[in-house]
Amino acid sequence: MPVQSRQMLRLALVYLLIGAALGALMLIQKAFPFNAAIWIFRPVHIQLLIWGFIIQFTLGTAYYILPRYVKGSARGSKKAGWGVVVALNAGIILNILVVFYHVDTLKTAGIFLQAIAVILFFWLHWRRVTSYNK
Repeated sequence: MPVQSRQMLRLALVYLLIGAALGALMLIQKAFPFNAAIWIFRPVHIQLLIWGFIIQFTLGTAYYILPRYVKGSARGSKKAGWGVVVALNAGIILNILVVFYHVDTLKTAGIFLQAIAVILFFWLHWRRVTSYNK
């Protein structure tokens, strides 16, 4: 398994644990009100579980499981693979910081980095999705 894929899967599981813990706190708050300010973490919870867990886990698995190139590097550019990992996680962190600092440029930069990560992933893997019956 490539290092980029392992890192994405590990980070996805870390985001799952943190997001689930925040979700559990919000559910406990609903049943036994102790501090209504916990709901400020709802966007963080969503960001962690959707982008941090679901999307990252899917991209990390696809990076490993898609067919390899027959010639040359098996999975294409390693730098582009690391670009996906770094851009996606930087975008997630910036979008989490928006909750606390309320700076619109952070939100724009975070969304931009996440979009770049997904576009880079598709660019890196588009030619790998092919039939061997050519």
